[in-house]
Amino acid sequence: MKNPILKFLLLPIVLTVTACSTVTEGALQQITFETPGAYDALCEVKLGANSLVYTVRPPQTIWVKKSARDMHITCEAPGNRIVRKDIESEVAATTFLNVFNGIIPGSTYDADTGAMFKFPPTIQVDFMGVEAKSTPMPNYHNTDGLDPKIAATIENFGHDTPATSTDAAVKLKTDYAYMEAEKEAAAEAALEAERQSRIDSLEGGFYGDKGGK
Repeated sequence: MKNPILKFLLLPIVLTVTACSTVTEGALQQITFETPGAYDALCEVKLGANSLVYTVRPPQTIWVKKSARDMHITCEAPGNRIVRKDIESEVAATTFLNVFNGIIPGSTYDADTGAMFKFPPTIQVDFMGVEAKSTPMPNYHNTDGLDPKIAATIENFGHDTPATSTDAAVKLKTDYAYMEAEKEAAAEAALEAERQSRIDSLEGGFYGDKGGK
């Protein structure tokens, strides 16, 4: 087509036939995430089971790719509170305009880009009424189901005194070594005292070391 004016006039028609949703709305949309009843929450937003993943800190607005897959949201808030919510993907209203351009070309392109689908512009994950709860103890505190080989390497924290399970045996050995050392020192002191008493009981000592007359 050599006529530039004719090409310019036909361009809007070509774009319309291509895809209504993709042209008018695009393949991305802005979504605001809110968590009423929770401050400093952290949310993981998934599109489908094994697709895109977004990390959101409400209240926050992010760009999300439109998708035919449903949205799965998991939010965690202080107080060990977790709320999950699923959002169904809906068909965008502009997709129905494809009926004016042959349905098949435009709808096919919209479906391929994800533009024919949409999610609500604002999504709330409600924490109102969700009570805070204590964090469960780590699994290694369950001694019934703990491998003894692993238990010996786990550090147990008492009152300001961190210690491993093997420290008790080490302490016992150390205390025993100190007791033996004290016994040996006492025996040596007793032997020296006996020797000195014998020297003192002899006039002039064993070798005249008392300087007798």
